[in-house]
Amino acid sequence: MLCHWLADFTHLSTPRMLKAKLIGKPLFPIFIHACIHGTLMCFVLLFFVPIKSVLILTGVQICTHFCIDVLKGKLNVWFPALADAKNPFHWYIFGLDQMLHQGVIVLMVSYNFYLLSAS
Repeated sequence: MLCHWLADFTHLSTPRMLKAKLIGKPLFPIFIHACIHGTLMCFVLLFFVPIKSVLILTGVQICTHFCIDVLKGKLNVWFPALADAKNPFHWYIFGLDQMLHQGVIVLMVSYNFYLLSAS
């Protein structure tokens, strides 16, 4: 969860990334943002998971984070009222976005426990 916070809510999210995430394009800054998430997660996973699983889980983190952020940006374009923080639905979508990101992290932790219990 700390990795997610660091990558999303500190200086690691640049203005260019934030602007791209707002509308779901251009894809490259969103991809770099997702890679930052993956890199931070990779460093943590190295302490707990075999290297093969680290690579798989890092890939899952990058792919899912990228897809979730692009989709949220596209929703802002398709439904412009969602981009307005005064609209309550803006916060519902923000909450859903964060719940999806956190859900991926929970699944990754669950997978890690499964691997540890299977060995």
